[in-house]
Amino acid sequence: MSSIASIASPLTGQLQQTLSMPAPQLEKLAGTGASQTGASTSITQSFGKTIGNFVGEVDTQIKTATAERNKVISGETTNLHQAMIANQEASIGFSSMIELRNKLVESYQELMRSQV
Repeated sequence: MSSIASIASPLTGQLQQTLSMPAPQLEKLAGTGASQTGASTSITQSFGKTIGNFVGEVDTQIKTATAERNKVISGETTNLHQAMIANQEASIGFSSMIELRNKLVESYQELMRSQV
């Protein structure tokens, strides 16, 4: 299975570049007024934290699945069903993360193509 960081790197670069913009540039990009500076900054930070939490949860699921699989292979446990369940949970989470990344990249590209 590929590293999460290598798969998420295109999104990370573009998203980090956008999130690191000063508030006035974000407002200009989003088309908001100066009165919403605090709100736009908190929304941006909240969105970044949410994405970070999601990636962290998927990473934890993958590590758990790997640990369960290694336990079955080494003979520490006979809970094959538990290892398979953990593997499927990790697979579904990883697939969801990839789809989320694709949608975010697509949205970012569409935003960059739009005329102001």
